[in-house]
Amino acid sequence: MLGQEGYPSTGVWRVRDVSASSEQWRFGGAPGDTNHTRIIDLAWPEGESPTQEEMLSTYTSSSAALGQLSADDFPQLQMLVAQ
Repeated sequence: MLGQEGYPSTGVWRVRDVSASSEQWRFGGAPGDTNHTRIIDLAWPEGESPTQEEMLSTYTSSSAALGQLSADDFPQLQMLVAQ
C-alpha cells in the first residue's frame, strides 16, 4: 500500500512521502534518510521468509539526493510466487 500524491516531491512519481512525524498530508514513521521506502504495507503470507519488515528495512541508509541514487539504493521486495 502506498499513498497517492497530487503534488509529489521532485523525483518521486506521485507517491506520497513518509516523514519522521505524521503531518496533515504525510504519513509518519520514516527514518532520517532520503532512500527509505514509501511503501506502508504489503500483502505477504504470514510466516514467509523474509518478512515484510525485513524486506522494507534492509538497505543502506543514505542522505544523498534522490537523483544521485539508483534502484539498488532502495529497499528491495521479493516477488511472491504461487506454489
